[in-house]
Amino acid sequence: MACAGTAYPAPRLVRRSAGRGRSCGWQIVGAMIDAEAITVACNPAAVAGLLLESRYRHDSRGGTPMRAQTSDAQPIAAPSRGATSPLAPGAHFSVPLGVAIGLAVFTAAALAGTILQPSLDIPLVQTINTLSAHSVLPDRLARALTVNQLPQGILLMALLWYLWFATEDVVQRGQLAAGVAASACAGVASRALQLLLPTHLRPLHTTNLGFVLPAGVDPHALNHFNAFPSDHGAVFFGLAFVVWRARPRLGAVAFLCATVVDAARVYEGYHWPSDIVGAFGLALLVTSLFRADWIQAQASRVAAWEPAHRPLFYLLAFLVTYQIATLFDDAREIGHEFAYMMLHHDPFAVR
Repeated sequence: MACAGTAYPAPRLVRRSAGRGRSCGWQIVGAMIDAEAITVACNPAAVAGLLLESRYRHDSRGGTPMRAQTSDAQPIAAPSRGATSPLAPGAHFSVPLGVAIGLAVFTAAALAGTILQPSLDIPLVQTINTLSAHSVLPDRLARALTVNQLPQGILLMALLWYLWFATEDVVQRGQLAAGVAASACAGVASRALQLLLPTHLRPLHTTNLGFVLPAGVDPHALNHFNAFPSDHGAVFFGLAFVVWRARPRLGAVAFLCATVVDAARVYEGYHWPSDIVGAFGLALLVTSLFRADWIQAQASRVAAWEPAHRPLFYLLAFLVTYQIATLFDDAREIGHEFAYMMLHHDPFAVR
């Protein structure tokens, strides 16, 4: 007798014919499943369930008792835990490793950016800023990386579209869709933290730093909210994590692109190095949370909607992914202009 807690494969019923006659023998055999085996903890109820599956029923023609036909019998599977919400009664919740690491990195970066800024952030920024004082070439390169959308989120989103069309598996496409949504949420969370956390001046606004402003940088840019963590970094690293989980080698390219772009923003004085590290931790935390089974199940349902509504699906997908790749720049600009018009001018006035 097996002890409690022993894992067995999901059982199924298989018919075995005995010669030409109607008599049939039944046996219980193991059916291997991909995800996990059902745990049978010496539970008599589990055995009773198997016996009920092989119960007798009367033949409709002769009334002779016969065993249930097995042509349409299905393996007895465990209840799916994938689509179960962690808020459901009795649901088991465990903290994924990615969430723990992301939270640790984010917290360490926040402490480094406040308590240890004089000994970490300031020396690093001053060392990087020496390049701007000697040559205009780094200024041009950094400016090209920060003002153009192509080397930023557009390239990363193109990698994700490549992965989308590289497979037709609904589960894999659902993972990509959930990852893109997680990256957008990481960007929103980052901007919320920038607005809510105490003022953390950017390097180009820190007067006692002696920062040499690179060519083309507006000295008054982004001077109305906190710098920690970087919202660009949160979105770009989030997208890179999604690519890396699908294709590690391609993910290395994605991380390189995200790191180069965020380094250019440090060079131009928009962020401290700790802001970028904090964004990395935040991206890891949020994308790991979105790997929960019940979220993945909902994302797979969205991916499964594509074949039946292909034109509408790709219309919406293009609009959404483009806005995420550009951090909703167009939408925010339109909203800003509309709000300014409504608050400061008569929208129906004739010029």
